[in-house]
Amino acid sequence: MKRYLKGLLMALGMFTIIPMPKTYWDDESSRHIMKSYPVIGLVIGALWTILYKLLLYLNTSNMIRTAILMIFPFFITGMLHLDGFMDVCDALLSRRDKEEKVRILKDPNTGAFAVISLAMIFIINFSAMYTFIEKGIPFYILLVIPIISRSIIAIMLLIKPTMKESSFGAYFKKGTGKFDIIVLMIFLLISISCSFILLKIKGILLAILMIITVVLTVNNSCKELGGINGDIAGHGLVLAESIALLFLSLV
Repeated sequence: MKRYLKGLLMALGMFTIIPMPKTYWDDESSRHIMKSYPVIGLVIGALWTILYKLLLYLNTSNMIRTAILMIFPFFITGMLHLDGFMDVCDALLSRRDKEEKVRILKDPNTGAFAVISLAMIFIINFSAMYTFIEKGIPFYILLVIPIISRSIIAIMLLIKPTMKESSFGAYFKKGTGKFDIIVLMIFLLISISCSFILLKIKGILLAILMIITVVLTVNNSCKELGGINGDIAGHGLVLAESIALLFLSLV
């Protein structure tokens, strides 16, 4: 339990900007990081929900509320997943051969496709969040969305082959196995059940759509780039959460 808690603190320190108690990196505890990923989603979702309530209490305009709520998931993660989304868009949209796509993925410079993709995802997310607020959809669904996205992404990270160029991806798989996948599946099933409680059949459809989005995007990226890494995981996560907001704004 002590090592799991340390792994959770390590994960929160790595994947969010939330200040954590000083803790030294522990290779043995690092194998619990993937199991902790849905808990990170729970923390982010809880903060997202609290922020929604606070903005309501402050009687902010829908426009301001939309902008702050849209930006929050990116801000709280230190733009980490958004960076991965941009890198993968740059690589895949280049339409080059595999070796060149991998080179572009690792290139620290930002290309035109990344900028265009960022603008498009921001427009979609802003419009979807504005509609979400206007329609008065139960805002507690914001608590569930980050758990679903991180549960399925963590599963894909564990079951998909890692890019040979990704040392971090291989490192986080060390010491993991079927038990980790079972734990992640339990988190996923619980979050889907919560989604159903909040939105009934729409909640089930929301979860299915997010899972399909992650599976398709990760499979395509693995095919095009030779495996999964942190950037590809971030790409799938950003798309899944954006699709979730878009779905809620349309139904």
